Amino acid sequence: MIIGVIVAIVVIVGVIVVAMEYDRRRKRAAYGSEFDALVEQEGSPRAADRELGRRRRAYAQLDLRPLGGEEHARYLEDWHGVQESFVDDPAAALSDAEALIVQLARFRGYPGGDGESLLELLSIPHTSDVAGYREAVRVRQATQEDPQHSSTEDMRQAFKKYAALFDAMLTDAGTGDGPRDTQSSNSRTTSTLEVGR
Repeated sequence: MIIGVIVAIVVIVGVIVVAMEYDRRRKRAAYGSEFDALVEQEGSPRAADRELGRRRRAYAQLDLRPLGGEEHARYLEDWHGVQESFVDDPAAALSDAEALIVQLARFRGYPGGDGESLLELLSIPHTSDVAGYREAVRVRQATQEDPQHSSTEDMRQAFKKYAALFDAMLTDAGTGDGPRDTQSSNSRTTSTLEVGR
């Protein structure tokens, strides 16, 4: 009888451990490096999970408005202008790209607090793109601090990361006019940036 109780306890503990590991792996798959950064920042997977839960609840409370057709076209046109400016002034284009992403987010209804709060909310629907955005911000900041030691290739890669988030946000924003092709902005990004090498 005692052996049966011990076996049952071991089985229950084993099931709990396996379930917890499965949950962590699922979160790592869904949130990637953002989850890993949260674990490091919060001190444990459990604390990171609580933070993700807080972010999901905050995101669910947002009243995000879709873009109308004209608004979508205006943001796309603005983005193409930023892309074209990369050839002549990559550092300024990085700043402009970041500013346009923030402008689009604010227009959609994301709160106007600090940049980190915005990224926390954007990390729910755009996890992998937010991780790239964070890297792009680091490159932009390094470029501003020491322009002589910033490589054009680093800036080009950072711009592509800004472009990925912008494109995802624009696609997510909808137009209310049915499907549209935002892929054209992404393909133009590549060709424009190739010219800028």
